[in-house]
Amino acid sequence: MIRPYCPADLESLKEITALCFAKVSIDANIEAQFGAIGGRDWRWRKLRHIDQDVEGERAQGVFVWEETGQVLGYITTRTDAESRIGWIPNLAVLPEHQSRGLGRKLMDHALDYLRQQGMEAAKIETLAQNAVGSQFYPSTGFREVARQIHYLMRL
Repeated sequence: MIRPYCPADLESLKEITALCFAKVSIDANIEAQFGAIGGRDWRWRKLRHIDQDVEGERAQGVFVWEETGQVLGYITTRTDAESRIGWIPNLAVLPEHQSRGLGRKLMDHALDYLRQQGMEAAKIETLAQNAVGSQFYPSTGFREVARQIHYLMRL
């Protein structure tokens, strides 16, 4: 059910991202307070992150959960051979398939992948407003190490 990403998955990943990050995205928060910037909405900015996650060799660290030909969720990873710290930029599961353990299985798969790539630690970021992530990540073994505040002003 978990398999490596292939380019045909890109639109599904973007659809899942747009659904799942609407209330837990810095870009959505910016738009809620300031409106659209540069003639683009928050989705355009957030979906560019997915393009970056699957670019070139990075695509090797992207995994999808598929059932009956449909992508239900995904996880992306990045590695840094020099620091030995891997990163999980994005994890999302379609809302109607959440609470089935798919996210946990994707996380376990990604952590195994990062270990195989020689990483000694993995990091993930979430917003304080992301109640699911704030509970889920510690339940998988992550510990909070810092909080960060994002500011924006129109120029």
